[in-house]
Amino acid sequence: MNDWLPSGVEPFAGIAWWAVAIVFAAHAFGSFIRGAFGFGSNMPVVLITTFVLGPHHAILLALLTTIVAQLNLLPSALKDADWQVARPLMAGLTAGTVLGTWLFTILSAEWLVLVLGILLSTIVLMDQFNIVPRLTAHIDLRAGRVASSFSFVGGTMGGVSGGGAFYFLVVYLKHACASAAALRGTNVVLSVLVMCLRMIVVVLAGRMTLTLLAEGLLLTPLVIAATWYGSHVFRTTAPTRFFAALQILLLAGALALIVKGITRLN
Repeated sequence: MNDWLPSGVEPFAGIAWWAVAIVFAAHAFGSFIRGAFGFGSNMPVVLITTFVLGPHHAILLALLTTIVAQLNLLPSALKDADWQVARPLMAGLTAGTVLGTWLFTILSAEWLVLVLGILLSTIVLMDQFNIVPRLTAHIDLRAGRVASSFSFVGGTMGGVSGGGAFYFLVVYLKHACASAAALRGTNVVLSVLVMCLRMIVVVLAGRMTLTLLAEGLLLTPLVIAATWYGSHVFRTTAPTRFFAALQILLLAGALALIVKGITRLN
């Protein structure tokens, strides 16, 4: 069955068929979300698959499939992205992602997962009460220092937990980008940068294996198809519905993180 693989490489070895089915379904769901919103696939994928694969395996496999999905979205994103918003974020994301991913390779993330969930809930509530728009009277959201601060914190948190950087940044981007298309395109461009940086650090730390690469390859056709369908849904959805769905996605992800953090601490 695995004649196409090097000796000793067996994808999903020792994992029940129903658990593998859950992994495939989770990655399809996550890829659909990324196709529709330009971000957000990692969090539901990691949350679901951690229970059947374990946290490290789940996070690293999500990294592989996210790179596939993002590269598939990149050509259109390069045209839609708001580069005036994206450029100031890149330095902070680079530093934060490298730091966060390095911490992931050497530290336990139980407390950080819980902190991230609380932080995300706070950000979503801030958006609900329009705190960010009120701050724009006193703070320039496009200023380099503001953008770098947001991106560094988001990159660090995302690097440690395997996802969440853009759940944090999207509240900033939602108010900095002029349209839903610009928001989605900017998310994709920045996410490609983050995922490539994370992959470099993971490989240098010796955490990426041939077995993981084989599992990612098996998931690739499904990831591409689900990403395409998510992109189709985005193109046929009104911007107001897009932002409403985005709000629900953010809050659900934040609450799921809190539950996951409490569960792991107990």
